[in-house]
Amino acid sequence: MGSKRRGGRWGHLLIPALLVAIVAGGYWLKVSPTSAISGSGGRESTDTLLARGVSMHNAGQYDAALEAYRKVLEREPAHPRGHYNIGQIYNIRGQNADAQRAYEAALSGDPGFLDARLNLGVVLYRQRQFSSAAHAFRRVLQVSPTHPLALFNLGISVLELGQTDEAIRWLRAALREDVKRADTHYYLGLAMERRGRLPEARAALLKAIELNPRYADGYKALARVYLAQGEKRLALEALAKTTELNPVSK
Repeated sequence: MGSKRRGGRWGHLLIPALLVAIVAGGYWLKVSPTSAISGSGGRESTDTLLARGVSMHNAGQYDAALEAYRKVLEREPAHPRGHYNIGQIYNIRGQNADAQRAYEAALSGDPGFLDARLNLGVVLYRQRQFSSAAHAFRRVLQVSPTHPLALFNLGISVLELGQTDEAIRWLRAALREDVKRADTHYYLGLAMERRGRLPEARAALLKAIELNPRYADGYKALARVYLAQGEKRLALEALAKTTELNPVSK
């Protein structure tokens, strides 16, 4: 995965971590159930309560999972995984500011929690706080220099900041780690187009479409590049494909 975790008090329970790439994709860490049993007087242990929340979380029962995680925090207000999993639910629901606060709370409890820092960057990006997002992704890369999602997300963050040459460097680094991500090739193509490096833009966009033949935005960007290269017929064909894949695209 490229992501490292500190050991410590909660290190024996891996919480599912949906690592959201900003444009597409994502993956889950495996859940490792604990063998924790009820505490004194039949009261659920914190780990058991957390594991119950994880089970409901994975089943898509988000309200019930939130209730379980909040009970964890009632017992241990600084519990990093409790805050983090609440952030994951807010993230899925598009509640970016709430997710940001949850990830920041997780990092207050465990500054080395890379998944929390990665997804903090994601929700900052979604709130158009591109400089802060880039800072979060850089922090991930300080610990895990080849983390493919951190490389990709940093690349598109600095692209939003107008730092095109730096974006190209980060996106190329991301492709060295995962050459089959269509969205990375797509954004590399956009960066090359912005720099006027049209043959390289064309090659990157064609690769994105090869990997994802239904990539409507890829065809749309390719049409611009074809037109800039004076290839009107190819540009019209690419635009027609864009419309076919996304009838409302203009």
